[in-house]
Amino acid sequence: MTKIQIEVEGLDRLQRGMAQFAREIARNMSEAAHEAGKEIVETQGVQKYPPETAANKPPTPYYQRGFGVINKTTTRATSENYGKQFYIKREGQNTTIGNRASYAGWLAGKEQAKALKLIGWRKLVDVAREKIGTIKRIYQAWINKTIKDLGL
Repeated sequence: MTKIQIEVEGLDRLQRGMAQFAREIARNMSEAAHEAGKEIVETQGVQKYPPETAANKPPTPYYQRGFGVINKTTTRATSENYGKQFYIKREGQNTTIGNRASYAGWLAGKEQAKALKLIGWRKLVDVAREKIGTIKRIYQAWINKTIKDLGL
């Protein structure tokens, strides 16, 4: 698992308020995690599939998105609906973004197949690094809102 770290202001104030406002702080940090995670996941080439290629159209064999392999004599429903398998999970100060499809690593992980990169699939970690400024702004806005709303 690759980690990306951001620095934000106000965490010390949130930590001081944890005893009194644990539920509210946790809720807002979960909102920040999901908003930042969606910013990454909803990028073209991640959850939004890149444009189809000749490999997705007849003649057979070809791969039909959302179904699987189509051959002249047989079809195999092998799709795990990659675009619908993303998850965003917050644990403490960490947020994990992943995909449950068995082949996710070859599409967007460290093991990404070179051919898939060439047709527009993006590595999740590359998109996260590219959007680090946006991610930081999202977290900072939620921290600022939490501090203001709770009077910390």
